[in-house]
Amino acid sequence: MIASVLLCSQGALGWAEDDFQTWHTLEIAKRVGTTWEMFCLPEIRIRDDASELFYHEYRQGVRWKPSPHLQVGLHYLFVRNAASGKPREEHTGELDLTPKATVGPVQLSVRGRLALKAIQGNAGEQEWQLRVMPKAAYPTRVAGHPITPYVADDLFYDYTRDAWNQNRFFLGVTTPLGRVWGAELEGDLYYMLQHQLGKRHDWSSNQILGTRLRVRF
Repeated sequence: MIASVLLCSQGALGWAEDDFQTWHTLEIAKRVGTTWEMFCLPEIRIRDDASELFYHEYRQGVRWKPSPHLQVGLHYLFVRNAASGKPREEHTGELDLTPKATVGPVQLSVRGRLALKAIQGNAGEQEWQLRVMPKAAYPTRVAGHPITPYVADDLFYDYTRDAWNQNRFFLGVTTPLGRVWGAELEGDLYYMLQHQLGKRHDWSSNQILGTRLRVRF
């Protein structure tokens, strides 16, 4: 399955409209009791056919899991973004609400995220954003090893512009990597097709190969 994701991403490069990027994330989480979890999640992004580091972000917060069918998260996100050539900083508060269900062997979820963002250089104005991400995952085994292929679609609505302004379509796979020093490790490899609405109301797209390493204590 991992090889299939890689082949898919390589084939997509031939028709990429704008750029090929790589995104790399490390998630470190600590369980607190049976229903709470604290986490930090740094990420870097590399563009221009994976040659230039242009973006990094740091998300930290808490998650509450009162049942297997619901997760609530409260986060703070700091971003340093040089996509436009001049680095700018963003500060965002986020509230997540994620209902979950299992239908046969398929795990379903819909993450809703409400964000209040302050961007450096925007005259102190704040921007509201809504994100909705449905996801379907299918736990299985390959050669006796557990893996979970998944598909997801992250939709962005910008209240300031009154428009749906971004879409991220994911094909990925997660797999446990064992335990190290008492921590559970999990790897995530995905291909993403990102569409963004520009200021001139034109759409651009990027092909992205992403990795995530989860470390949970």
